[in-house]
Amino acid sequence: MVAEDLQKTKNHYPIYIFSHFDADGLAAASILAATLSQADINYQIRILERLEYSTLNDLKDTLPHKSTVIFSDIGTGVIESFSQWKQSHEIFILDHHSPTSKIELSGNIRHLNPHYFSINGASELSGAGVAYFVSVHINPQNKYLAPLALIGALGDRQDQGEHSSVIGLNKLIVEDAKKLDMVSDDVSVWFFDRTRPIISVLRRAEFLGFENEIEIRAFLERLDIPIKKGEDERAFYDLSEEECRRLASELIVQYNVDPNEIYKKDYKLNHEDMDFLKDARVFVTKLNACGKLQRPDIGISLCLGDRQTTLRALKLIEKEYSRIISQNLKWALSEGHLQELSAIHLLDGRKSINERMIGTIISILSSRRDLNPKPFLGCALTATGKVKISMRLSRFQDQHIDLGQLLNQVIRDIEPESEVGGHAAAAGAIISETFLSDFITLVNQLILEGLQ
Repeated sequence: MVAEDLQKTKNHYPIYIFSHFDADGLAAASILAATLSQADINYQIRILERLEYSTLNDLKDTLPHKSTVIFSDIGTGVIESFSQWKQSHEIFILDHHSPTSKIELSGNIRHLNPHYFSINGASELSGAGVAYFVSVHINPQNKYLAPLALIGALGDRQDQGEHSSVIGLNKLIVEDAKKLDMVSDDVSVWFFDRTRPIISVLRRAEFLGFENEIEIRAFLERLDIPIKKGEDERAFYDLSEEECRRLASELIVQYNVDPNEIYKKDYKLNHEDMDFLKDARVFVTKLNACGKLQRPDIGISLCLGDRQTTLRALKLIEKEYSRIISQNLKWALSEGHLQELSAIHLLDGRKSINERMIGTIISILSSRRDLNPKPFLGCALTATGKVKISMRLSRFQDQHIDLGQLLNQVIRDIEPESEVGGHAAAAGAIISETFLSDFITLVNQLILEGLQ
């Protein structure tokens, strides 16, 4: 029904698309852009860091009357505010975040969310996935957009199945892509960004526990795995299957590394000509870099197949993104900035970390084996003087905690009008700075009580 209703509005030029600035949001916006382009429908895209109540009210007053507006990968968290739009616009909310409340919407507002169909939007379908199924319903030939929906799912860490495979409706998306030979998904020895030199790849995999480059060189020499081919360094991609098996076996048996950390579903984008774009998980990081550095236009162009004009800009974006991450991590891990409370790790980045980067830094910290397996809470100041909260589960903790539900409960008790959203493993909120201390105390207390 949503797809049919969207097609009926094609004469409402242009259609306005608002989407989130992370990899899932950029992939979702790209799917919608490609879909509308094929149908000869004009559109405008605006990428948002978040959808605040004030932003939504401004949009209602500034967008042309009776225009069609799509909110992609955002909208559910502020669903109550849409009641004010009444019949002023044709609204489509294509989101996958957990609904905080159920309200009756007027006929001009369509809210498509997998949670309403007993599908877990935190793990089984992303915002890009929702956009994809709408696109395919509009035109079955749009299945060629399946790789973008997969990228969105991986961007939202929905590879939670065996060997880090995607689950739920995401599996149907992968099957669509495989039938077109656009994606392969073999289980293989997987490390991040295998286009890099072997030593660099192993050093970046902090869960392996290597102390330094000398130790890695000795490890590879013992396995009789050359690090050079002539004068050139071998990339990890250059390893033979037998060398990969030998390396993995040694890490598992002698270094006690969890096999699930090494053997993963290797989602390859077969239609990409360049090696550094073939790994879908690496593609995700490039989109995140574009979003976080306020160049979503480059990310969307990359998704839509533009290679000539985007690659040079992308190289500069990634270099700066890497520099900022390195600088922020160095700060976080020095001088006691990362505090360990009884139930959580706390990183107060209000004076040092940009609000766009706090989620990325917390995610990286949550993947470190050398830190106790507790949830991570980071905070940074927003441009409006409020505090952005980002929470992530440690990838090594055993106990189940639904961070989305937790933050919803805390917000209700601390500052009911605040914005909150997210999933079980990753969630966030925007709160007033005066409530920050109480917020942290209550989060720590509730998690501690839940673990007793």
